Amino acid sequence: MKRIIFIFSIVVMTSACADYLDVLPEGTPELGDIFKTEEQANKFLSTCYNYIPNIAGYRPMPDFCAGGDVMTGWVGAVRWYPYKSLLYNEESATLTYFGMWNTSGNPEGCQNYDVFKGIRYCYILLDNIDSVPGMSTATRNQWKGEAKFLIAYYHWMLLSYYGPCLIIDRAVSQNETDEEIVYPSRAKYDDCVDFICSLLDEAAALMSPTQPLDKLGHATSVAAKAIKARVLLYAASPLVNGNAEFYSGFRNKEGEPLVSLQYEPEKWERARLAAEEAIELAEGNGYRLYESAQAQNLPDNERGEQNYHDCFVETEWIKNTEYLWATGNQEHIRNIQLRGGARTFDPYSTTGFNPYVVPTFELVELYLSKNGLPMDVDPATKDRNLYEMDPETQTAVLHLDREPRFYASVGYDRGEYEINNEKIILYCRKGERQGSTGDIANEYQSCTGYVLKKWIHRTLAYDEGTRQFTYREFPFPIIRLAELYLSYAEADFEYNGSLSQESLGYLNRIRHRAGLPDFEVSWAMAGGLPSGETLRRALRQERMIELAMEGRWFHDIRRWKIADSILGHTPKSWNIDGSTGEDFYQVTEMRESGTRVFSVPKSYWLAIPLKQMNINPNLVQNPGY
Repeated sequence: MKRIIFIFSIVVMTSACADYLDVLPEGTPELGDIFKTEEQANKFLSTCYNYIPNIAGYRPMPDFCAGGDVMTGWVGAVRWYPYKSLLYNEESATLTYFGMWNTSGNPEGCQNYDVFKGIRYCYILLDNIDSVPGMSTATRNQWKGEAKFLIAYYHWMLLSYYGPCLIIDRAVSQNETDEEIVYPSRAKYDDCVDFICSLLDEAAALMSPTQPLDKLGHATSVAAKAIKARVLLYAASPLVNGNAEFYSGFRNKEGEPLVSLQYEPEKWERARLAAEEAIELAEGNGYRLYESAQAQNLPDNERGEQNYHDCFVETEWIKNTEYLWATGNQEHIRNIQLRGGARTFDPYSTTGFNPYVVPTFELVELYLSKNGLPMDVDPATKDRNLYEMDPETQTAVLHLDREPRFYASVGYDRGEYEINNEKIILYCRKGERQGSTGDIANEYQSCTGYVLKKWIHRTLAYDEGTRQFTYREFPFPIIRLAELYLSYAEADFEYNGSLSQESLGYLNRIRHRAGLPDFEVSWAMAGGLPSGETLRRALRQERMIELAMEGRWFHDIRRWKIADSILGHTPKSWNIDGSTGEDFYQVTEMRESGTRVFSVPKSYWLAIPLKQMNINPNLVQNPGY
């Protein structure tokens, strides 16, 4: 009987095939040795997590900096800042900086994740875990659930970055010959979704809703249902739900469409129900939106700012009731702090903190007013000139009367900022401590005039004398409860054309935590609840603000089919070469190291590497490559 095999570096010579199938950890003589004890099997399970792409920071994946909410400065080659390859149209089938489908022959600077190896290891665990002596049934089921979860998640990674992917539904025996191997085709998008969701349901049924301290970062039933809700929301969205504009010619070798060309509204209802199921499971097991106990008696604006900022950098992982799944890899989390923290001493130096990873101007504009409305809708702000300097505060009017999440997330000229165990005022004009030096060769400077604040804790410090950093350790969320609330509301609106009381309730939980009036209270100031396209934009704005700087913009603007309008032009900035308030507060085009090119539909997905196309005759390439 012929079998399906993973395709990431398959070779057709028998001698090389033996190397491809060699999945034993280094120094392990036989596969059976791994499963002789529970301790060894536990180590192997941990190995199965090693291939999850890291979305925290500007180097490992495009999510953090290629979504339009965060950027790095103008200097820096693509090999050091791989996400730029997507902004400047440098990704191709022969040159890719993100090694998920292929891990060999990639350029310097590529991050290799070997997703297919991760899938293979998970199947090996499933095939052998029952042979481990002495394991309890609960532990055995938990580990099986984690393996199924990871298989589903690795497929989801391929699906979200590449579109329709291969469905790998079993392990490959080392005894199979080349004649028994069948090269698979890319499965239809909806079939991939069904496969992933089925596995996530199976995984959830086997796993506990929480993990002990020594297993933080491992999957749970709550994480499985939460990721399922994300998968189904994406599947209902305009990019892949009836997108004949992009994908009418995107077909397999049999001529069948790989993406559904007919819009199916029921997909939104399926997404809503999945979000509802995930919310009920999470809340039933103690997950809640994070709120600071120290902030509960403060005025709403102060309470909201502290709640939101502390959610990400203040609490210990085990005490953060909002994170449904997170990563604790500190390497890139430290890099965010190193290149995001405000400069704390003069003159410019490559040592210490450098404001280089920064919020975009477009993100700043998106934040709501203090009344919880878009700035161009709120009667109190819509007629203001937001881009002039306020003579009293010496900062832009754009920075005044904004919602608490803005002040919790963005450092701005003449605004308050905490670092090095003290509260400081940022000075961001040319020649000032956090401002431009006027020398383009000085790499580590803000390209927008703003400084990162969301991921910066007060105790983050640098000692000039010893040149030692004190970093703040915290997890980076992969998915949190607030996303499920927003997903429910979006799916509800898209299916029913309005918001139910449940959806309003979920929106208002998020807004209350952020110190804002209820959704309907805010919009009453502007004439009442919006409808139609205005409501759609409002819901998207709520989501983009709440999940800003977490790597979600990259995916949301793609599934909404609006990425070209956000990424296809040069972003704005203040005039960073202005040394006076009048000169600095001039809106200009941001200085970049390349020219923005967002090619439709090409840039919505990565290319299947040409090497894999040459190996597997059944593969078809993504449109535009």
